Amino acid sequence: MTMKKIKLIGRYSLAVTCFILLAACTAPSPMMVGQVQNNWDFDHKLQFKTTKFADNRYQLEVMANDKQGFERLSAFLLRQSYSICGSYGYTLELIAGVESFDYSFTSPNLIRSNLTAKLECPRQDKIAKK
Repeated sequence: MTMKKIKLIGRYSLAVTCFILLAACTAPSPMMVGQVQNNWDFDHKLQFKTTKFADNRYQLEVMANDKQGFERLSAFLLRQSYSICGSYGYTLELIAGVESFDYSFTSPNLIRSNLTAKLECPRQDKIAKK
């Protein structure tokens, strides 16, 4: 083999190796029970955490910021719940972060808490029966 062929093979093998490593790094990792997964939604400019408690039980926490109102945070929570469960029929129980209608008038300098909810997805065997 000539030196040119060896260099060409080296370049191709380096490119293939880099591609495989990048593809492996970008693949979503499966969520383990008890693991907290921090995420960022670039479309809605929101940061949120997902904690898995069981196969069909999760806790979602949407970080409050001054740029997004409560209505946007709650709508995002509903969309994210559907994304995790894959179907409707899920149960969403709000734990913290719910605002009153007139909170901006009664407490203008209030630091808002994160919107936190428990999510329970329907079991797969119940979905299959329908």
